[in-house]
Amino acid sequence: MRATFTQEQLEIAKTVRSLAEGEGVTARDALECGWQAPACDGPLLDDFGLLGVSEQAGGIGSDLVDLLVAVEVLGEHLVPSRFPAHAAAVQLLSGAGGPLPEDVLAGERVLTPAMDGAGLVRYAAQADGLAVLLPGRVGIAPVEGVVARQSLDPSVPLSDVTLTEPVKVTPAGTGPWRATLVVAAELCGVAQGAIDLAAEQARTREQFGRVIGSYQGVAFQLADAATVRKAAWDLTLYAAWAVDNGRPDAEIQVHAAKAAAGRAAVFAAERCIQVHGGMGITMEADPHLFLRRALVLDAVLGAGSWHRRRVGTLRVRARQARP
Repeated sequence: MRATFTQEQLEIAKTVRSLAEGEGVTARDALECGWQAPACDGPLLDDFGLLGVSEQAGGIGSDLVDLLVAVEVLGEHLVPSRFPAHAAAVQLLSGAGGPLPEDVLAGERVLTPAMDGAGLVRYAAQADGLAVLLPGRVGIAPVEGVVARQSLDPSVPLSDVTLTEPVKVTPAGTGPWRATLVVAAELCGVAQGAIDLAAEQARTREQFGRVIGSYQGVAFQLADAATVRKAAWDLTLYAAWAVDNGRPDAEIQVHAAKAAAGRAAVFAAERCIQVHGGMGITMEADPHLFLRRALVLDAVLGAGSWHRRRVGTLRVRARQARP
């Protein structure tokens, strides 16, 4: 596994960051006006949907890390885009390596992932179809019976849906792992965005004649958040490499990455609130936006607690299998 990003991956991150920083529709807008499609949805769906998709599935043969780099940037800026959910759906369908519909890969038909009998579905009302995960199988199903639910993060609308049997199903393969890592990457981005916001507050806010970042009680909180986030991001990247290369430890690394990413995002958002002090718990300040996104995404495709239990189960199983 490479220890650094390639030049192409750096360019992907730079391009997506430019789109995110120029976006006029924000997570805060959704608190008052509900979800609105951001302008960057168009270019993201049109130009980045092939990332992480093998040539056999109709992609360009790029690595899964290429996609995660783009999704992480979107999480960092809390962009209310359907692209991460669509990308997770594409990855869910691509695990067996078979060809995917061209209109899905081109972003003309937007999908969102749904698990059989579990959880609310992101962007269901804004999607053209569902990538449904059944026991050992995946397939595309129409969006039916959508009942909007109140989302803790209005920039990520949630709904109940009526799941119907997909018209065509294929073996799930590594699809569930790949989709899970897309969510983990977005969570790592949320953690980084919360840390950046807290660091800016620590650099500019003065108390008793000194910037608050000079006090250990503030600096240590930021250091702890940065350490937890770095560990989660490194684990997510390694898990993606392990999945792409068929490593025997891939499954356990995926579960560990999702659990670590969820914990890192929630922890960083909480530290961001602490660094902002009394202002941090008000609606006017932005830290709660990161906490909202972190809590919603942590529950997507399996809560962190479930993934931690899976890690434990797999480790016990592996130890018992040793001669």
